[in-house]
Amino acid sequence: MLWNSMGMFQQLILFTLLLVVYVAISLIIARSTIAHPGLESWMSNLHLLFVPDSILKDVLFGVLLGILAVLLTTLLDTLVAFMHKEKLSEWMHRSDYLLPQTRVQKRWAWGISITGSVLEEILFRGFILLAILPLWSHWIWAALILSAVFALLHANAQNFWSTIWIYLISILLCAIIALGGSIYLAVVTHVTINVLNLFFIPAVMNRKVK
Repeated sequence: MLWNSMGMFQQLILFTLLLVVYVAISLIIARSTIAHPGLESWMSNLHLLFVPDSILKDVLFGVLLGILAVLLTTLLDTLVAFMHKEKLSEWMHRSDYLLPQTRVQKRWAWGISITGSVLEEILFRGFILLAILPLWSHWIWAALILSAVFALLHANAQNFWSTIWIYLISILLCAIIALGGSIYLAVVTHVTINVLNLFFIPAVMNRKVK
């Protein structure tokens, strides 16, 4: 991820592609003289994701889920360091090269992490997950496959264990949607995880090192 204007430009490109796909499918459904039950069902389910029972509930529960996910993955990461007999302070700082360093980078990181979370949830847990869910007898199979793709797309910038944690978190986010949650709940959970990992956890680790 680029913590500068180019990173935000990438988010703009992704938003444009999502909009083009949505408009194209809407036009196919509206103008076609034949029925498209698969596309119509997908579109209907997509719209339902944006109709929450309570925005406040989604925000509060999403923050809580995000915090719990970060605590769990941090604990798992600590256990891995212990099993590998690594020095914990060095192990926890192994991905520092991904963190924003300057004030300018941190400002970009806030915007990119938030917009990236929104767009990734709409793409992966909205567009793609809803498209492949009907292909499987249980949502977990769709979640496992989609999460593998999601984690691998992050693997080029992440180390092995961080990619595993991303895989597990993706399964959690898929479960939110598959079990009837709104896109807002998934987005807030994703944003919380990103913000904690980019800003809060590194700040805590730096204080401990000092």
